[in-house]
Amino acid sequence: MGQLTWTYVDDDGFSHKVGLYHGDKTGHLMVYCNTRIVVIDFGVQSSKNYTFFIDEELCDIAIEENEGAFSYSFTIDQKTDTPRNRGRRKMLKSQLKQSLLLGVAFVAAISIVVFLVMNFL
Repeated sequence: MGQLTWTYVDDDGFSHKVGLYHGDKTGHLMVYCNTRIVVIDFGVQSSKNYTFFIDEELCDIAIEENEGAFSYSFTIDQKTDTPRNRGRRKMLKSQLKQSLLLGVAFVAAISIVVFLVMNFL
C-alpha cells in the first residue's frame, strides 16, 4: 500500500498534515488534510491529478504510474486563476515596480555624484 504524508505550512505558520493512502492491488485512493478526507477515488491504476484547497491555497497531488510502480507528488498550484494567486501576482508586480524604481533612483544618484565630482573637482 502506498502511504505518504506531507506537511504544508501556511502563511500564518500553521502546519497542515496532508496524507495519501493508495492500495496496491485495488487502486483505491484516499487523500486527507489534517482530519478531513478531501479525495476518495476507487480503482486508480494510472496517472491522475487531484486538486483541493487548504484555506485559500490550491493544492495538487499528482500520481504518476510508470511500469506498474507509482510515484506521488504534492505541490502548491500558483498558476491557476484563484483569488489567492491573483493577489500573489499583484504583490509580485508591485514589488517589481518598486525594485525598478529603486534601481533607477540609485543609478540617477550615482550619475549625479559622478557628474558633480568630474565637473567641480
